[in-house]
Amino acid sequence: MRPILVSTFAALLLAACGQQAPPATGTTSQAAGDTVAPPWFICDAIDAPVLYLFADAPDDGHVHVVKYDKTTGASEWTADADVGESEGAAGSIYTPLTQNGEEFINVRQLNAGNLETPSAAFTRVYSSVMDHGQNVECRWLPRTRLFAFTGRRTIVIREDQDGDLLYTTYDFAQQPPAQPVELAENARTTTFSLEVREGQEQTSATGTVFTFTAPDGHVYRVTAGSNGRGQVEVLQGGNVIQNEPLTAFQTGEGAAQ
Repeated sequence: MRPILVSTFAALLLAACGQQAPPATGTTSQAAGDTVAPPWFICDAIDAPVLYLFADAPDDGHVHVVKYDKTTGASEWTADADVGESEGAAGSIYTPLTQNGEEFINVRQLNAGNLETPSAAFTRVYSSVMDHGQNVECRWLPRTRLFAFTGRRTIVIREDQDGDLLYTTYDFAQQPPAQPVELAENARTTTFSLEVREGQEQTSATGTVFTFTAPDGHVYRVTAGSNGRGQVEVLQGGNVIQNEPLTAFQTGEGAAQ
């Protein structure tokens, strides 16, 4: 079984968005080139225009949470939470997050062994977040190699059943708003904004670069650095015509537990 790798970084959003940069997700500012501490997970809501970044691992009993408004790409609120004791029930694990002893977030994780294809769970299946009493369903796709977001869109790179790489984006400004869809292997997602198939992958000591060439000639290049920083570029005729830093990303390799 290959390990699960997770990374994140806070960066300036694309200037063309006309939006302010989100706050740093770590507890200290990061100079360019610094390695950024890994997060817990990302919950990109499929039934609400919000996205949650659980910015650091909960191993020390604490986690920094950022809630983003996908209509603007900016952070709605941030919170430092205490991680309560997890409880298992009916194939799920529930983990409460509290402030001043009061629960305000509850995270649900599904047992990958109950999936249609357990080996397709390259990332852990965090299925929902209860936010101040309101349930929000999270995006999850089988064989996800990279799950990321910028100030404008969510990006998922995954393998199909034959091992070929697919690049899909879910634009925050998509109109009409994307609707949840049912797919095989317990996928939890919405209609995509863009899909490009037959990607290429190059891995080195500095990270992984995924490259996808669309039928119209545009090239989509996603870099996931080993230092926890990354970007997505769009090229035309060999020239970069658009660049967006990844606000955060996580990667999966092999079946998660």
